[in-house]
Parts: sequence; structure tokens; C-alpha cells
Amino acid sequence: MAFEIETTDLRKPTRGRADTAFARQVAMYLAHVAYGLTLSDVGRVFQRDRTTVAYACGVVEDRRDDAAIDRTLDLLETVVARLAHITRCGSCPSGCRNSACEA
Repeated sequence: MAFEIETTDLRKPTRGRADTAFARQVAMYLAHVAYGLTLSDVGRVFQRDRTTVAYACGVVEDRRDDAAIDRTLDLLETVVARLAHITRCGSCPSGCRNSACEA
């Protein structure tokens, strides 16, 4: 748990504490940027409007000026992108059989 927030808190309809809100914004950002979901799809998952997801992505991008946050996001993006790839390609990267694979 990179942000030490309960998973259930991320999907609550209320904003919650600032640390919870930021963790949710990061999760939405990763779902969009690293996993490749559309803003609308991310909004459905988190029960938010797509414009809220777009705002969250902007907030996270702005916070990347902080070196510690940027490093954490880099690591999380790598993990999420790898999971997304494995989800799409099966056992990849050890032997991808997907002709559209970019690994």
C-alpha cells in the first residue's frame, strides 16, 4: 500500500480526508495513464464524472514536481502498466503470443 489507504475508502462517494482524496486521484490517474482506461471508464469504476477524473489527473501531474511523489508514481506506473500488459497478453512477457504486443 503506497499511500496506506484502505481500498474501500478509494471508492466512497465522499471526498474524505486530504490523504484519501489524493490516493484516489493517484488511483484514477494510474487507471487512465498506466492501464489505459478512458476517462469515462475510470469515472465509472470510481463512481465519479469523467471531468472529475480529468481534474484528478491534472492534480497528480502537478504534484510530480515533488521528487518523492514523482519516484513513487514512476514505480506505480511501471507496476500497473506491467499488470495491464499481462492482463491483455496472458503469460507475457515471458513469451507473448499476442501479435499486437508491444513488449
